[in-house]
Amino acid sequence: MPNVNCARCGTSWPQAYQFCGRCGGPLHAANLAPVVLVSAIPPPPQEPAPQGPLPVAHIKLVVLRGAVSEGATIEIPVGINAIGRQGELAFAGDVLLAPRHVVLDRSPETLDVTGIPGPTGVFRRLREPTLVRSGDVIFAGEQYLLVRSADHIPHDDPPPGEVPPETFGTPLPPPRLHVTQLLIGGLPGRVVSTDKEVLTVGREGADLSFPQDRFMSGKHMRFEATPTGHIQIVDVGSLNGTFVRITRLPARLHKGDEILAGSMLFRVDIDTVEPK
Repeated sequence: MPNVNCARCGTSWPQAYQFCGRCGGPLHAANLAPVVLVSAIPPPPQEPAPQGPLPVAHIKLVVLRGAVSEGATIEIPVGINAIGRQGELAFAGDVLLAPRHVVLDRSPETLDVTGIPGPTGVFRRLREPTLVRSGDVIFAGEQYLLVRSADHIPHDDPPPGEVPPETFGTPLPPPRLHVTQLLIGGLPGRVVSTDKEVLTVGREGADLSFPQDRFMSGKHMRFEATPTGHIQIVDVGSLNGTFVRITRLPARLHKGDEILAGSMLFRVDIDTVEPK
C-alpha cells in the first residue's frame, strides 16, 4: 500500500496513519476541520455608540483680588493659555506680573499649570496641612517666607584667624527650622532659627510676628518639623489664607483652588455640563 504525504510538512507516512507523526497535521481529508465562512461568523457584541456629544466642563477663573474688578470671571479656552501682562489672559495693569507669568494647559475636562516663566512664581492656597521641601517659599499676609530644614541652613563662618581662641558662650542645640523673610529683590529680611519642632507666624505673639501686616491674622500659620525630617505647613484658621509656591510641574488644579500670580488672586471654577 503506498504511503501518503503530509500536506503540511511533506513527510511520508503509511496509509493507515491518520495524523502526521512529525507535525500532527491530518493525513486524510476526512480529518480536516470543517471550513466556516467568515461571513457566517457573527460579529462580537459591541457597546452602544454614545448618542450626541460627550460631557464637557466649563472652566473659568474668578477674580478675588487684583488689577480688575472683584468677582470678574475669565473663561479658559481649551489649549495653552498664559496669564501675564501680555499673555492670552492679559492683565496689563498688574506691574507684578511678568509678560507671560504662568502657563496653563486646559483640556476639555482639566486644567494644569505647565510652566512658570514669571520670576516670582505662582502660589496655591493650602486646603489642609501640607508637606513642603526645604527651600520652598510660603506666602502669608503680605510676606514671602523661605523655609529651610536643619540640613540646609546656611552658615556664614568667619575666616580662620579672625576669631580669638578665647571665645565664650554656651553651645546652641542644632536648629530644626530656619525661616527667612524675603524682601524686594529677594534680599533677606527678618530671620528666625529655632531648635523647637514648631515655629509660629502671625501678627502678634508668634515666633515670627509682623504687627504692621494688615493681611496677617493674629495667629496665622505654623511650620512643623516632622520626625521624618520633613516640614509641614499648617494654616491655623487665618482669614486671608496661606499659600505655597508651586514648583512641581505639571500641577493639576482642582475646583475651588485659589492661586496667586503677581497681585492677582483667582479661584478655579470647574462645572461639568451635560450636553442637551
